[in-house]
Amino acid sequence: MIPAAEFRPLLHAGTALVALGLGVFPYWLSVVGAVLGVVAGWIVIPMSPLEARLRRPDEPWLNGLRTYPVAVLLLVLFLRPATLAATAWMVWAVGDAAASILGRHVRAPSLLGHRKATWSGTPAFVVLGTLAGFGAGRLVEATGGGAGASLPVVALAALAAALVDLVRIPPDDNLPNALAAGAVLYAAAALA
Repeated sequence: MIPAAEFRPLLHAGTALVALGLGVFPYWLSVVGAVLGVVAGWIVIPMSPLEARLRRPDEPWLNGLRTYPVAVLLLVLFLRPATLAATAWMVWAVGDAAASILGRHVRAPSLLGHRKATWSGTPAFVVLGTLAGFGAGRLVEATGGGAGASLPVVALAALAAALVDLVRIPPDDNLPNALAAGAVLYAAAALA
């Protein structure tokens, strides 16, 4: 069985695989799926044994299990074309999971005295978030999701999300990370 400390970030990144279908799914189905994700996160998971397995000790009820699907819904609703939503989702989900896992397993000093960021986790966020986001963008673009972002723009989105991750914004990092990545992609598309 996967340890609880690893299960949550792996699930976080794994659910982002749904983003790969955003080029194929019609927009309405993507929105319905994201709304169902909110229902799962806010109603179904709290009533299931999965809640106890995923919840961290002393974590409030309004936590990443609730904000993750809300962040996905916001990306799907407001980032068009779908390729941009998929890119932002993958940057944030894979980057955050990589930072969590590598930051705990690859010993490194804390980053600028931050209580949870390390010199191994934050660079992992940027590098793996960039690679996953760019790859997802290319796949979704190829399957009809619309024009994607260039590698430098995706890297900038990953850097923005990683930097926002250094700022404590309650209730957790999901909304700020997703919105930072999404804002960079949106701005770059608007300026193009």
